[in-house]
Amino acid sequence: MSDILNASGQKMATIGEDNKVRNLQGVVIGLVLNNGDVHSSGRKIGSVDGRGYVYEGGDHIGTVHSDGRVFDYENHYVGKVTGEHTQSGGAALLLLVR
Repeated sequence: MSDILNASGQKMATIGEDNKVRNLQGVVIGLVLNNGDVHSSGRKIGSVDGRGYVYEGGDHIGTVHSDGRVFDYENHYVGKVTGEHTQSGGAALLLLVR
């Protein structure tokens, strides 16, 4: 399991081995598939590629760095993912949690 933190370092959500993203109440708010597609409410809302680039509707909206730091499309720091699921957690931060 990985923690998804906001820019202030506060835990906002988690992403588990099952690829499900849960808010602090434990409610599933989305899913990041192994191919990088991000889903919410049963529909695809975006994706992350192998380089850590996050897309929404075909537009690049942010980047997940290998150390877990996440930046939006204007290169503003938006948070961090701790644990093993950095790319999927970073995509979740940009597409599901913020």
